[in-house]
Amino acid sequence: MNLPPRGPQAGGPSSFELQFHPAGSRLRVRYLRLNRALLTLGSVVVLLYLFLLAFAAGVAPGVAAALFGSEEYRALAAERARQGERLLALVGRLEQLRGRSEGLLQQVHSVSVAYGLQGVPESAADAADDGQAAASSAAVSGTAAPGSIYSSTIQQGERLRLRIRGQIGAVEAGLVEVRAFEGEHAEVVRETPAACPLRGDRFVLTAPFGRQRSGFTHDLSLHAGIDLAAPRGTEIVAPADGVVVFAGTYPLARSPVWWRFGNLVAVAHGDRFLSLYGHCGELKVAAGRRVQRGDTLGTVGSSGWSVSPQLHYEVRKRDASGELVPVDPLLYILDRRWSSDERPAPARAQAPLRGYEPLPPGLDRVVRGGGLRSGGMGVRRRLGTG
Repeated sequence: MNLPPRGPQAGGPSSFELQFHPAGSRLRVRYLRLNRALLTLGSVVVLLYLFLLAFAAGVAPGVAAALFGSEEYRALAAERARQGERLLALVGRLEQLRGRSEGLLQQVHSVSVAYGLQGVPESAADAADDGQAAASSAAVSGTAAPGSIYSSTIQQGERLRLRIRGQIGAVEAGLVEVRAFEGEHAEVVRETPAACPLRGDRFVLTAPFGRQRSGFTHDLSLHAGIDLAAPRGTEIVAPADGVVVFAGTYPLARSPVWWRFGNLVAVAHGDRFLSLYGHCGELKVAAGRRVQRGDTLGTVGSSGWSVSPQLHYEVRKRDASGELVPVDPLLYILDRRWSSDERPAPARAQAPLRGYEPLPPGLDRVVRGGGLRSGGMGVRRRLGTG
């Protein structure tokens, strides 16, 4: 291969010629002529290629890191989603626990109301918030990292935790007080109407305690008890130990209001409580009989002003003035769980009542003990019904 210069000699070669001589003499010599423009273009192409190689070598680690970082980010995002689902599930369980602890607190409070105790807070909210507002605020504000999409969920869980802790503490304190009271006042416990007068689940609350309009007179008045609709013949049982002070139909001439209850049973539980059972069908007891919790008093019927089988159930409690005042029986029925719509407000036990029907003439005196020692005839004489 020879590279003979071509063109003018003074300014240097303007082109080059490449000759390729084969080994054999029979083959032709091949020529490749390169001018300055082609050389320049070739040099630029080579330099550009080298530059691209260098650039690729420089950015390749960053590209690889970005690719690996994207995979790691996706993995972290998936893990965050899984942890978020677990967090939501835990908060849901805390909400369920809060409902259960609130139910326990309400039951303990109902027992305290029945026994006349004042040591248990009146509501779950009071128990959860009393003495913990400052601690709750400080704990919740420092729990979740700012900017996290789960900050509000974490704060909600912390609030639920503090609320549950307050409720459980109130339940424990209430149980201690209740157990101490029951150990020292066994007779009061036996005479507190804390059971439902109807057994099983074949009854429905049709008329709650409180002011409502009568289906017969259409007048707005205080409904001093509850109405429980049940199949005819359902047994009515005593909710506590006591003495039957009346069993029968009250004379219309003496009291039209109490005559409307048809076959009526009244049981005195000591001198603190009186329970009444209206619209009975068959009566199983007579005045003067002592009964224990669970004994049968009669059956559900529709006597008096009643168009369908039902039990009108009243509980009256002696107040500070010595008068037997109607109270919501649902507050004292401790062996049955009422729905949220049926459950009464605890404050109703302390609410003053106006406009309720007084007891029939003579019955309050019987409850105070004057006629109980005389037997059934003594009770009826005091009531003027025998």
